[in-house]
Amino acid sequence: MEHKRIVWYRDLKLLTGITLVILSFILGFFSKIVILSMFYEPIILITGLSVYALSWIMLFIGAFMIGWETVKLMQQRINYHVKHAAHTTYSYTKEFPKKGFNHARILHKKFKERHRHKKVEILK
Repeated sequence: MEHKRIVWYRDLKLLTGITLVILSFILGFFSKIVILSMFYEPIILITGLSVYALSWIMLFIGAFMIGWETVKLMQQRINYHVKHAAHTTYSYTKEFPKKGFNHARILHKKFKERHRHKKVEILK
């Protein structure tokens, strides 16, 4: 089963979530300043509290939108790296038996070369 690769800067849902989170921080900071600076004026205080509540709602919606998209991105990235690592490891380790066999053959030839003269002396 093939999954369509997600490109983060083309994903409208992810960008919307990031934008909502950033705007919620800006609105939350602004509303705190309004609440603290105009504490004794009830209309502005209620407006500041409403904007502050709205910023929390925007934060949760943005985090929810970012959450699922980020999970999908992480899963795709992990799957890619696991497949790439498995493929490179397999291609690298596939050569080990050949290298081991050739190395053992070379060692055997060297051993035979060294001990060939001793065998001849024993037989005589």
